[in-house]
Amino acid sequence: MNAGPADELQALRAQLAAARADTEEFARMVSHDLRAPLRHVLAYGGLLREMLESGEDVAPALDTLERAARQLGERLDAVVALARLARAPLQPVHTPGALLVEEARRLALAALPEADRARTIAWQIAPDLPPLPGDAPQLRQALAALLANALKFTRPRGAARIEVGAAAAGDGGVRLYVRDNGVGFDPAHAAQLFQPFSRLHGARFEGLGTGLALVRQVARRHGGSVHAEGRPDQGCTVWLALPPLARPAA
Repeated sequence: MNAGPADELQALRAQLAAARADTEEFARMVSHDLRAPLRHVLAYGGLLREMLESGEDVAPALDTLERAARQLGERLDAVVALARLARAPLQPVHTPGALLVEEARRLALAALPEADRARTIAWQIAPDLPPLPGDAPQLRQALAALLANALKFTRPRGAARIEVGAAAAGDGGVRLYVRDNGVGFDPAHAAQLFQPFSRLHGARFEGLGTGLALVRQVARRHGGSVHAEGRPDQGCTVWLALPPLARPAA
């Protein structure tokens, strides 16, 4: 059955709501999440002046200032990347799920720190993954972020296990999941996982906390959704729901 005007209007409204949410998220990132490293830069600038005037050793303060400036630069790069993702035109098609997952897996493995590449990882990727509806480059990015997340948080495991599966929904959409046996998280904070620069595990793991924010943005742009399930020390499952491709009107 072809989509009618009402379906098209509903899809446009959903896209508009997603765009507004992304705009609000972007404003929050710029106004809030970038202030912490900026405060460090400004504070240590004044401190350096005082130390120089008193003849103190400024090397420790310079180190802190350099770290804060580097962190600010990394966060700005992340904000720019998310902003570009939000503006990139979508070219929705059906792409074989197995192909996208394998490409994403290679990207995630290539980004591992050198010391991490000798790890034992048991991959359990469903052999019957359905075609994934959406913009292939953005879906590949989202899947790579999900797998990179699983790789990171299974690092403490002697035998890491990462599972990928999916099922076709009755409406033509797809529900895909990435499950791991990593450190998990407190389910009370599940919503925070998808906030940019949110790091529930603090300095225990590296990263800026933008991977799952990217996944959420891709899901929103496609009219889909993403959510996570987990328990402390019992692993994590992230579900990505993608709606069917819009059918052209007759």
